[in-house]
Amino acid sequence: MFNLNKLTTLFFKKTFISFYKENQVFYINKQIIQNNKILSNDNLSFEKEEEFLKFISDSSIENTQTYISTLIDNFNQGIIDSCSQHKYKELGINIDNIKILCLKDYSIFIGLYELNSFKKEIEKYRVDFIFSPYLIIDLHKKTIKNNIYLLLTSQFLILVIYSNDKPIYSNIHQFKIEDNNIEDNKIKKSIDNDDISSFDDDIGIIEDIDDIEDMDDIDNLDDSLDNIDDIDNMEIPKLNETEMKNDILNTKFELEILEFIKTSIKDYYNNYNSDFLENLYILKQDDEKYEKLIETLQDELLLKIVMEKIDILKDLNELAIKETE
Repeated sequence: MFNLNKLTTLFFKKTFISFYKENQVFYINKQIIQNNKILSNDNLSFEKEEEFLKFISDSSIENTQTYISTLIDNFNQGIIDSCSQHKYKELGINIDNIKILCLKDYSIFIGLYELNSFKKEIEKYRVDFIFSPYLIIDLHKKTIKNNIYLLLTSQFLILVIYSNDKPIYSNIHQFKIEDNNIEDNKIKKSIDNDDISSFDDDIGIIEDIDDIEDMDDIDNLDDSLDNIDDIDNMEIPKLNETEMKNDILNTKFELEILEFIKTSIKDYYNNYNSDFLENLYILKQDDEKYEKLIETLQDELLLKIVMEKIDILKDLNELAIKETE
């Protein structure tokens, strides 16, 4: 008997399109596969939704075997070290309100309300597969005992601790920083109110100038003023505003990462397991090296830190390819 699915895989091309939306921009990876070989692999982006919709429509006309996938970044989701409904009940999770995906001897869950709302939101994009970010981590995990995995994106952090290839702890965090462009007024507001108060006190001192009786003090003041007659000719170093903004942003950004990791590890040791953690794998999309963050993490946590750059869009297509095999 012929395996029609196998013949389809061998002789027909499949198109896989993965996407996510960030800051009103659609980021896309398009792969064309035939006989398990990648014929083309393209990264694109669209700032207008109508352009993205046209791209999907054109791709589907070009090849009827087109599969579209995306990432759900809702925060009412997690990973549990069991597929048993009894385990969920022990943890106080109402199984009637969640969707459970069983993976071997552990599972991923997400709130039904959030999932259905997300489906409605992306219905016009003809999505075939909705993947949890926990599956991205699962795709990159190593088979080494007691590892921490941190998925780092511009929007959220997801941390999973694996023991013997099985997740035993997870945590998720949304960044407080929503936009990388810090406005001037936000920087100005960062001036400490105490400094303003002390400035007011100085003004108060100046207002008492009528009470000065010692004319020598005034003469000394005149001499001091003479020394700054050439103030127009002084070279005042200009602050690099972009660098200042980036420094402020990176400090806040990395502090949130650091505190989230420390809080999660403390929770793990106190409430889940006392086995010593060995490695921290940070999965990231950007090109930042995070040298200061890594140095601080190594000093405070005494862990080996491994930074790994990943491509979430390609990972989504890899997951979609596995689903269609």
